Amino acid sequence: MIRKTLNNPIVKRYMFNSSWMLAEQTLRIISAVFVGIYIARYLGPEQFGVLSYVLAIAAFIMAIARLGMDAILVRELISKPERRDQLMGTAFWLMFMAAAICYLLVLIGLYGVDEQLEVKLYMAVVSIGGFFTAFLVGDYSFQAEVKAKYSTICKSVVLLAMSLVKLMLIFMGAELVWFVVASLADHILLAFSFVAMLMARRNLAFFRFFDFTLARELLRSAWPMVLSAIAVLVYMRIDQVMIRNMLGMHEVGLYSAATRIYEAWMTLPFVISVSLLPLIINAKEGSEEEYHRRLTQLFRILIWSSFCAALVVNLASEWLMVLAFGEAYRASAPVVGIVMWTTVFAAIGSVSARYFNVEHMERKFALRTALAALLNVVLNYLLIPTMGILGAALATLLCTFFANYLMDWFDRDLRTLLRIKHRAVFGHPLR
Repeated sequence: MIRKTLNNPIVKRYMFNSSWMLAEQTLRIISAVFVGIYIARYLGPEQFGVLSYVLAIAAFIMAIARLGMDAILVRELISKPERRDQLMGTAFWLMFMAAAICYLLVLIGLYGVDEQLEVKLYMAVVSIGGFFTAFLVGDYSFQAEVKAKYSTICKSVVLLAMSLVKLMLIFMGAELVWFVVASLADHILLAFSFVAMLMARRNLAFFRFFDFTLARELLRSAWPMVLSAIAVLVYMRIDQVMIRNMLGMHEVGLYSAATRIYEAWMTLPFVISVSLLPLIINAKEGSEEEYHRRLTQLFRILIWSSFCAALVVNLASEWLMVLAFGEAYRASAPVVGIVMWTTVFAAIGSVSARYFNVEHMERKFALRTALAALLNVVLNYLLIPTMGILGAALATLLCTFFANYLMDWFDRDLRTLLRIKHRAVFGHPLR
């Protein structure tokens, strides 16, 4: 059965497409592990905490500016390929306007917030990257066309170039501000690379289009995804913000170092689930049984691979953190042990997000993610003062378990999804 599936020309096409995305993400993981760790060692916990804190705040801007188009636009381009230019153009200008509004709000917020002046300046600089997220429509178009190699070339070239730049900054003894500027340059160069690739393929006509009716349709589908993206960031990033205010920048640095290991691994489940989204959509349009079977296989692969990764990291957490980040980060070892178990439920959530998208359950996904984010804020508020950064790690684990598994038990519409998850883990047949 497996051999027959793999020999299917359609499956081969998607596997080839996924291999490009996996190659790019493998390179990204290597960069995150080696370059990211080198930066953490160079800056030390205090300054690395500042950099991580600033990037955590900027991540909220990026999430809003994307408007959930990484899922919505791909779906619409697959179902309506004849409207490619109208869809891409409308999505581009919506994302650009969202970035402009967000940046204005950031400037207003920075004026009134009580924070160090240099930290405010860093936030203002990095948040400019929100404007360049609009150019990701090129990436979404390549995903819909199952031509990930073009996105991979763009991302890989920029990743390699900026990794070398950051290493040069370390060798030159650069100050923190230059690493902040480099973080902004990541977004600028990626935007220009997508423009160059689209220009080479003569696909730049979409800039001239903006359809108000289409914009309303996209926003109607997108707002739950935006809320979901913000909620996801709340329960993945708010811990760093709360640690900053409750404990200090040094502890933010220790915690961020631990989460770097987690985030490096989590790119793998995310890219696999996103790259296979067109295949899942096509299966849904064909056979319900085949659709469920493919989802089960995807859940099984990501759940068990994440479990094995978490187990290995837990067995060697202290050795790993000291070897990678240095003696100054030894206190991060217990944190990475807890956070890595989050990967199992985060992997479940990554595939579940694709299910909600295919089933047009964006509002339901937004609601459950918002509830999980609220739970995480409450847990952080209760656990950080008593347990320190360990409390933040435990809060993330508990709310991820709540959002991506426990809530399925209380929703009749998700009984099928729950059975698919159980079949993936325990081998139980669908009923």
